[in-house]
This record gives sequence, C-alpha cells and structure tokens, in this order.
Amino acid sequence: MSADSKFTLVFNSAEARLQIVCGQQGQLLFSKEIFSPRQGMQILLPAIMDGLEKMSLTLDNIDKIACVRGPGSFTGLRLVLATALGLARAHGFALAGIDYLPALAMDTCTTTDKEIWVITHARRGQIHYQAFRGLSSEGLPHALTAPQADTIENLAAVINARNTATVLLGTGVQKNREFFETQIQNTTLLGERFSHPKPETLLDIAATLEYGDAPIDPLYLRPCDAEENLDYIVSLKGVDPEEARQKLAKLTTSLPDAKPC
Repeated sequence: MSADSKFTLVFNSAEARLQIVCGQQGQLLFSKEIFSPRQGMQILLPAIMDGLEKMSLTLDNIDKIACVRGPGSFTGLRLVLATALGLARAHGFALAGIDYLPALAMDTCTTTDKEIWVITHARRGQIHYQAFRGLSSEGLPHALTAPQADTIENLAAVINARNTATVLLGTGVQKNREFFETQIQNTTLLGERFSHPKPETLLDIAATLEYGDAPIDPLYLRPCDAEENLDYIVSLKGVDPEEARQKLAKLTTSLPDAKPC
C-alpha cells in the first residue's frame, strides 16, 4: 500500500449499530460495527483512529468522508454528521451524504425483480419506509416511492393495495415481524442480516457520490422525540407548554439557516 494512497471513510449511525468503514470501491481496508445506542460519541473517534493505526494509516491517507444522513435516530445522525464536519474542517476532507433506505435495499435489488420495501424502526408501531425495484442507470436502487414516516397499519394498507409480490426487510420488519407476516399478502420477510448494509456496499455507494465542502444535510422524516414530547418535558420544569412552544418557534425561526429537528 502506497504511503500516498487516499481512501474514503464511511460512517453510519442511523440506528443502534454504529458502522465505521474505510477503503475504496473494491478494496475494504477495515470495518467496525459496534452496538452503541447510547455511547456513540465516546466510541466513534477512538474507533476510527484504532482502525487506521492497525492498518498502518493516518488521517493523511483519507481524502473523503461519506455519512449516512438518514432517515434514522436524531442523536445518531447528528453524531456522525458533526464528527465528519469537524474532521473535514480540520483536515480538508470532502463530504457527501448517503441515503439510508437505498443503502439497505442495494444488495437485494440485484437478486430479485420483486418490489423491495425497506422498513426501519422509528418507535413503537411507527416506521420509516421506501419501496424499490431493480437498479437505476447509476447502479443504485430504483425508487418507486419517496421515503416516508408512518404507522405499520398504514404501510400494510399501502402495500396490499399495490397487489404485487414484495420483499420486506429492515429493523421495522424485525420489530414487527408477526404483524407483517399476518397483515401483508404475497410477501417474503428477510432476516436480521438484511437490517444493516454491508461495509462493501457502503463503499460501493460512496464511490458514486459527488463530494464537496458543504456540510451534509440530515434527512429527517419526523420530529425528534424532544419536539413531539415538548408538553411533557416542560411540564416537569414547571413551564407552560404553550409558552414553551412559542419560545421554540421564535428560536428556530429567528436564525436564517435554522432547520427543524
């Protein structure tokens, strides 16, 4: 391996599994997968440096970072996006975002002509989902629907109305397996293995992206838990919920680049 070789780092923390991948298309140098639903901030940077050191590499051998940008955990996405931005600003790395649901569909899209519904867990009874079939001319999953957030009941109605053979995969399937087995017609449910993207797949997708200097925009499909539970949270502090909503609206609209969580 040349000392001048340049590689890509890929981060994924959209769900409880933290993935760190380093390499380039067709060459996986190292991959770490850590179940860290509450400790990602403490683990991410040490894991990156440990992986580089074991491969006799440094950050000088990196020139790009690709991050899964969502949909997924608000905290997890912010973790990797903030880390990537900090590294990029300090070392001049180029940045690009990876959409999570197509990444999960990628491998299955190459093996079947059925509709593939990627369903990830959002909270109890609620999911993120998107449908795909085959690959586009760019070699990425061809989307049949936009990514959406909804309930499992509404999704079942949508799929059944299409009246076609389907494949279902993702953490939303694993969390609600009995429901989907009984409520979806003419479908195949894939197992846990298909609930997270392979490291090689993330590198393949990273090789197709356009990189630049701008921060990666997160993809959120629903409000964060704190926003949805605002009334309960502020009531514990003795604050009137309506007053809190007004203050939140003022804070998030007074900044020109502010975005809802």
